[in-house]
Amino acid sequence: MKKLSFFLLSLVVVMIACKKSGSDNSTPVLDGKNCKILTMSTSQTGYSSLTWFYYNGSGNLLYTKGTSSQLLGDTSIGTQYKYQDNILQYSFSNPSTNFSDTVFYSYDGSNKLKSTLEQSRAGTTLWSTKTDYFYNSSNQVIHTLARSTMDTAFSKVDSIIYSYTGNNVTKYTLFERTANDISVNLTIDISYDNMKNFYKAMGLPGDSYFYWSENNMTQMKFADSTNAFTTVHFSRYNESGYPTEFTQIDNSSLQGPYTMVMTYQCK
Repeated sequence: MKKLSFFLLSLVVVMIACKKSGSDNSTPVLDGKNCKILTMSTSQTGYSSLTWFYYNGSGNLLYTKGTSSQLLGDTSIGTQYKYQDNILQYSFSNPSTNFSDTVFYSYDGSNKLKSTLEQSRAGTTLWSTKTDYFYNSSNQVIHTLARSTMDTAFSKVDSIIYSYTGNNVTKYTLFERTANDISVNLTIDISYDNMKNFYKAMGLPGDSYFYWSENNMTQMKFADSTNAFTTVHFSRYNESGYPTEFTQIDNSSLQGPYTMVMTYQCK
């Protein structure tokens, strides 16, 4: 499935301490402005990256450019977006890994995302993935069904059920079947802070549950016996309620914790 490599959170147990810098944990008075992310930088032992976001006059994300300390030669990675009212196409390329990804978006008569068709290339290997989206009466996505042509042990079918509390996805239940006919069932319980979801400040089309919730995820907990976990600490927010810095600690990572810093334009 599509990898948003510069900001996708791990599907692991997340325990977060969350506060506004210089204040207690109560909800601060916000200025009511809407924000767009301008830059996103990541630092980690042995790795660093910086991504710039560029928007059109309507506030839709046109493209991103980024640099990474792991890239050799061509030190840029990026995405591009094409629109006709709604976003129609997303393209991503990483020259260091010879990986590229293009996603085509389709909408129903009510302007809701109906399906995506993802076409991927890794070296000389090509595959495609089609994902359908299903909604409840409140226009919240409650089910996605993805089918892939990948001929290896990667997922052939992903069926995911989403449950909500208010405007946040609070449960994620995955039913997966791989190409070698292995079934995987996984349930994750999710908690949130009371601040604005920074994914929504990227101007993206909302084809992943990261974008659907109103607030920032503060805990993701596996309903199984795994020991993997991630601790994320949102240490600062801007006056509009968006996080500007967090540190993530993943016990399954050999590189140690990483810190992400974001800047915004708000109006």
